[in-house]
Amino acid sequence: MAHKNTRKKMKFFPNIKEVINAKDWKYLVKNSLPVNIADTYSYSEAMHMVDLLMTASVEEMIEDGFSADLMRDYSVNLMKILRAKYPTEWKKDWKNEAHLGITCALVFREEEAFVHIQKAYKQLKDPPQSLILAYISAGSGPDHFLTKEQIAELSESAIKKGITYQASLRMAALASEQKDFEKQKYWKSKALEAEKQGIHTPVIIPNVLKDVFKEERGCCCEE
Repeated sequence: MAHKNTRKKMKFFPNIKEVINAKDWKYLVKNSLPVNIADTYSYSEAMHMVDLLMTASVEEMIEDGFSADLMRDYSVNLMKILRAKYPTEWKKDWKNEAHLGITCALVFREEEAFVHIQKAYKQLKDPPQSLILAYISAGSGPDHFLTKEQIAELSESAIKKGITYQASLRMAALASEQKDFEKQKYWKSKALEAEKQGIHTPVIIPNVLKDVFKEERGCCCEE
């Protein structure tokens, strides 16, 4: 819990380091609007704030799921504001749109998730496996934004990019839907093999955040 004086200073956000050092994310999302962050910090700083909030939401999930959801929803709203305020910076990197869509899905904003991920997908002539799988995930929910035929075609496109744990699971799910249990067994074994070898589909991380993930987390990021 942040000290009272720290909280008092946080209301005015004099320095982003003070907010980071306090790590009182519950206080932040309950006492400051996302637009205040966008008005106070640069595009890069605000995007890093999104990353910090998302990390905190994972840590908070077990203890306080409601606060975790607030952090994620806050992150979505902040990214939407940044998207409108910094259109040039935003459009330079398709991963911004995809990251926004994926975050929308975490707080069950399914239609928004599909719209943003689809926009990212349509920006590229040759989408990477990570984006294809995200597109399938967003389009195959309860609202069925994608048809079974589209999902099957996209699944085949994803596996052609490489046999990874995530792509193999997608193929196993497709085989299950098609009642082809031999193929399902085959792809499950491929998924297990890929997992043992540590072969995973790269995570979609916006360029503005890549240094953080590579240097601090050793994360495999989508180029």
